[in-house]
Amino acid sequence: MVPGKRKASVSVLPMQTKKARAAPSNTNQYKDSTDEIKYGIVLRKFYPPEMIDDRARDYISGKIERPIETLQKAIEQTQSQRDALPTAGSVVHWFKCDTRLLDNNALHQASKKAKEGGVPLIGLYLISPQDFEAHLTAPVRVDFILRNLAVLRNDLAKLDIPLVVETVEKRRALPARLLELCNEWDAKHIYCNAEYEVDELRREASLMVKSLEQGIAFNVLHDTCVVEPGKLTSGSGGQFSVYSPWHRRWCAYLNEHANELDPHPIPQANPSSTRKQFPQLFDCRIPDAPESKRLSEEEKVKFHSMWPAGEHEALDRLHKFLLERVVQYHNTRNLPSGNGTSVLSPHLAAGTLAARTVVRAAREAAPHKKLTDDRKQGHSMWIGEVAWRDFYTHVLCHWPYIW
Repeated sequence: MVPGKRKASVSVLPMQTKKARAAPSNTNQYKDSTDEIKYGIVLRKFYPPEMIDDRARDYISGKIERPIETLQKAIEQTQSQRDALPTAGSVVHWFKCDTRLLDNNALHQASKKAKEGGVPLIGLYLISPQDFEAHLTAPVRVDFILRNLAVLRNDLAKLDIPLVVETVEKRRALPARLLELCNEWDAKHIYCNAEYEVDELRREASLMVKSLEQGIAFNVLHDTCVVEPGKLTSGSGGQFSVYSPWHRRWCAYLNEHANELDPHPIPQANPSSTRKQFPQLFDCRIPDAPESKRLSEEEKVKFHSMWPAGEHEALDRLHKFLLERVVQYHNTRNLPSGNGTSVLSPHLAAGTLAARTVVRAAREAAPHKKLTDDRKQGHSMWIGEVAWRDFYTHVLCHWPYIW
């Protein structure tokens, strides 16, 4: 990334070609998606036609509720009912993009709830082949996810916590299967960390209401972003669309609220009797990748060597980078031959490493132990690149038509 101002594509509504602009104003889709569909960039099997300008304006004006607002409303409206539900036979943590034990907000809260109720904690990961297809997930990333799950399962087993990994063929069947498994395990509390994409936000909001119909409290927590979307506003009270002033506000906020970088401890161990109570759950194997997302044996050898899986590897790479390369990051990050980057992007994307952990460690390693917008200092420059991940998520939540 080149230093300087960076602006999200939000002040201008989605681009249209001459052909699209000539279409009637009440059209429900663009007419120029032939190539996108042909080459698989737009998958009509999963997604509706592109958004028209009128609908984008309705999001901006508030006429259409943003998905993040739908989730927030569901959280507020169901809070008292969820809090009133007693703990039953177990507590479930639903892993998604957070395949780690350390510094995992929802996992920590699930562990606390299980301990308070004197019941076991159960980990769950649901694989959706259709999501892999819809999101154009590369086979190498699918392989990395599955290998991370194997490490996570072993780490949890040391704490007598089972990890159930199951494939759900139809993506729309995933919420029902989640609740079905919770009923099997007599779990009245589910915890998960929010995913901020449009479909996922709407799914979580719907699940929060539907789960209560079955006497289950579905709890969604903020974890992926260092600063929760919506907490940073411009001088006019709205969402920043330019990165530089947003980043300065982000640094100031975290300096003022340093506790938001505090780590969440790993979950407490289950009672040893959990293995007798749920013996079949500890025998769960990690499924193979869907046939369309499999690597060749040669590719597996190559990528397993390049990207060892698991949060231990992620933490090792983080500590090595902070010790050896971060000081010169501002000078070497754009030199492909210089090996000057952290090579942590796959781990941040898979959730084997929390962005909060990264920022906290870099801050403590920095000369002034504070977050700044100094682009001539390696630690600050690298923290700024991690902050960009937060920025785009904030933009996506506020302007959900971004693509």
